[in-house]
Amino acid sequence: MAFRVLYDANAIFGSLQRSILVRAGIHQARFNLRVLLTEEILDEMVHAVGTRYPDIQPEHRASLKAAIIRAIPDCLITGYDETAVASNIRDPGDRHVVAAAVHTNAQLIVTQDRDFSETALAPHGLAAQSPDDFLTDLFDVNQSTAKELVGEEASARGIAFDALVDLLEERGLIRFAQHLRR
Repeated sequence: MAFRVLYDANAIFGSLQRSILVRAGIHQARFNLRVLLTEEILDEMVHAVGTRYPDIQPEHRASLKAAIIRAIPDCLITGYDETAVASNIRDPGDRHVVAAAVHTNAQLIVTQDRDFSETALAPHGLAAQSPDDFLTDLFDVNQSTAKELVGEEASARGIAFDALVDLLEERGLIRFAQHLRR
């Protein structure tokens, strides 16, 4: 059975990190992984992008959401009920993430949000991990595929592999970048 992970909106906010995480979803079978998302999580990400970058047109933001859904096979989940999950998550706005993860039997939430503490998630059999730690673990699972998806991103951006690794490090994916340099 594939390891089930739910991406939180903040994990897919930045374009480079989002692209790498989406590429991991595209190659999920090679990592024995199942990447999950919800409409609400994607809408939250799109809203954050629009707030941060108001010059990005609404139709472009909508196409970003659609592209993610198309890129990651069967990622979109429905049917969760955030009121059904007792949670001591500090931010009530994050309950939908826990509810979706519980509903799909996910084992991990990929997030940069510190509200997803071990204390809050453990009763649900969940853990949280930063995108950097998650991608580093994927590297350990399948080094060649991790390098391949970074190579794909470098090609898409028209830059060298090493230049993209430097950029990943600059954007906070420090451990992942260090592993890629091995």
